Amino acid sequence: MPGLHKHIIIKTRNDTIKEAETKLKAILVGIDISETEEHNLLVSASEAVNNAVTHGNKNDPAKNVILNLDYADDEITLSIEDEGGGFNPEGLPDPLLPENLLKPSGRGIHIMKSLMDSVRFEFTRRGTRTVMKLKLKGAD
Repeated sequence: MPGLHKHIIIKTRNDTIKEAETKLKAILVGIDISETEEHNLLVSASEAVNNAVTHGNKNDPAKNVILNLDYADDEITLSIEDEGGGFNPEGLPDPLLPENLLKPSGRGIHIMKSLMDSVRFEFTRRGTRTVMKLKLKGAD
């Protein structure tokens, strides 16, 4: 399959995560991706979209979440952008420390980094962009 680029804009709502997942699943149908790779991508995307809606956009329905998916050379790059003020990735508490294990939040970035080949954050005037890459090995 030749390169693929998809650009998706979703309003901040209660069902933003579900809508993003549905749209991403529809795109992945045309890509040779294993069930494990698809699961890892969708879980990571859900975590990033949740962060964009909750922490970035502060659940403001006037703000958008923007997803860009690029597929080329057996690698998927997924970026998820919010319209928030950003954060300090180095300042996040370690979710694996005993005092953080029972907290109801704080694991999303750790999960993304565990499931994807790379995760980075870009801070723009418009908001925060989470960029994740997954190298594909193919359908199982």
